[in-house]
This record gives sequence, structure tokens and C-alpha cells, in this order.
Amino acid sequence: MPVNITFRSKLIGDVHNFCKNSKLGILNDQLNLVELVVLLSRYQEEGVELSPRVYITSDAQAMAKMLPGGEQYKLGSSSPDQKGIKQALKKCAPLATGDWMIYIADGGNAIEYGVFKGDSSPISVSIDSIILSKENEFRAVRVSQLAKDCVETNSSHGDRHYIFLNHRDEDSPPPLQFLEALVDAITSHVNEGHLEALKSYLNKLLYDALRQSHGCLIAVSADERVPELLSKDGVILERPINFSELVSEVAGKRTDSSQLDSKGTLLKGMLNSDGIILFNRKAELLGFNCFVQAAKAEEVVGGARKRAFATLSANVGGALHAAFMQSQDGWSEFKGA
Repeated sequence: MPVNITFRSKLIGDVHNFCKNSKLGILNDQLNLVELVVLLSRYQEEGVELSPRVYITSDAQAMAKMLPGGEQYKLGSSSPDQKGIKQALKKCAPLATGDWMIYIADGGNAIEYGVFKGDSSPISVSIDSIILSKENEFRAVRVSQLAKDCVETNSSHGDRHYIFLNHRDEDSPPPLQFLEALVDAITSHVNEGHLEALKSYLNKLLYDALRQSHGCLIAVSADERVPELLSKDGVILERPINFSELVSEVAGKRTDSSQLDSKGTLLKGMLNSDGIILFNRKAELLGFNCFVQAAKAEEVVGGARKRAFATLSANVGGALHAAFMQSQDGWSEFKGA
């Protein structure tokens, strides 16, 4: 007689402590979290891939009050079970794009669900640092897709898991584990002034952009200028985009935040172009669509992007300060000086 083998039974056991520590009634049944994780790992509506961030909370109103300048819309209510979670996701996921996220409020005998957002300022502090703080009176859990078949669960009680629903080894690094190192490299020669606001902005911008990207390469020049190996084949900006200066001006209210938003949109577009994006260590965007003479196929296992990353990595410590690669399926590599 054939036997079914699924991830489901293993997941139920693995998330037991996470659910127990959350102290959220809806997660007393681990199947509810497992259902949400499996749904988000490859979520689609009408054939369109979606990757909403979902926050389960004990008090939606208290959570909203922690986000000055934010907005919240209740879209419905349902039963506190797998059926209710499916319904909440179906109603909310198409709306949870950009700054909008999904909330599911645990009300005991029922759940309330809807969408919410924080302050629209591009240099506002991250949502997670507010909602997932241990100091809050309410409890919260975030569940979100990092890459196809990889879902992160994070909570206000400090537990954090990366759940792989594929063949990867248990010690595999999470998809965006090098994002912070990349931002540190891009801002390593920026003065203290608004450094934390700049890092927060770049983390949020690149996090969203990389999750939407189909793979990219980013290099950080060791000097302020464009290194010779990337100067011959690419689009070098006549006037670099200085994100450090823009953040400083927005923070000092000397310019409107729309100026920063528009430049962020340009960067997102560049991340969906072929070739390499180039920064220097002062958070200046120097160019994009750059190419290098890639390593020979027999020297590196992988496609053209992997071989180009090998060439960039070989120049880290010389012409380059850092090199970052994200593959088409969302997994990344990094080398820094």
C-alpha cells in the first residue's frame, strides 16, 4: 500500500515551541501556522505571484496606535482556523502590496482581518522594530515569504525561524541574509549624521526590491569613482544618485520625501535590468547595466550571473570593496573586503 510523505507532519512538530511561546490563541493549533506557511511559500491569485507580509496579533487596535501616521482597514472576520486563514489571505493578499501589509487579529472565537501600513515617510523606522518589540502590551507574529519555498516566522517573544519547503540542507543560509552586510558596505564611508536613517531606508528599499527582482548583481567600488573593470561596458550616470545626501535633506525637511521615493523607484528598475549595479562607499549610485569579462564556464559551476559574480569577487580587496549576487530563485551570495 502506498504511503504519503509530506512536509506537513514534520512542520507541525518543528513549530510547536514557536506557537506555544507566541501566547496567541489561534496558534494553539499548530496546523493554523503550518497552513499559513505553506500558503505563503508559493502564493498566487489569478496566476499572479504575491508575497504579502502577514502579522498575527492579539490586539489590532493597540498595534495601530503604535504606528503614528499609519492607516488600517478592516476587511472582514472569520473562524479562527485554517478555513479562516485561507479566507483572510484571499481577501487581503491582492491589496497587500507596496507599504500595505495584512493583519489577523486573534479574538478568541473569531479572527478579524484587514490591511494596514505604517508611516509613509521613506526614512521612518522599520515596522518590525515597532510591532515585534518585546516592550509592547500586545503580542505579535510576522509570517512572510523571503523567496519561493522559504518562509520566515518572527515574533515579539524573540523566536525566529526560516522554514524551507524544498530540498535545501538544514544549515542553508536564508535568502537575504547578506542584505545587512551589503548596506554596511554601501554606507561604510558615510558620516555619522543620518547614518542610521540611511541604513534603515536602504534596508527597506533593497529588501522590497530584491524580493521583486529576478536576480541581480551589485558591486561596491573601493573608491568614489567607477573602477576600470566596470567603466567600459555599462550606463555610468553623469550625476550619481547620492542617497546619503537625499536622506539628510529629507530628515532636515529641506526637500520633500517624494524626491527620495522617486530615486528609489529608479533603483528598483535598475535591479530588474541586466548587468551589474554599481555603488561607492558613500551610498552614491554610480551606474547600472555594467558588464565584466566573466570567468570561464569550466572554472565556475553556474550560469553567466554566477561567473560574473566570481569575477567581481576576485576584485574585492582591490578595485571593489564588496560584491553581492542574488540568483533568480531569490538566494544570495556576498563577498566583502
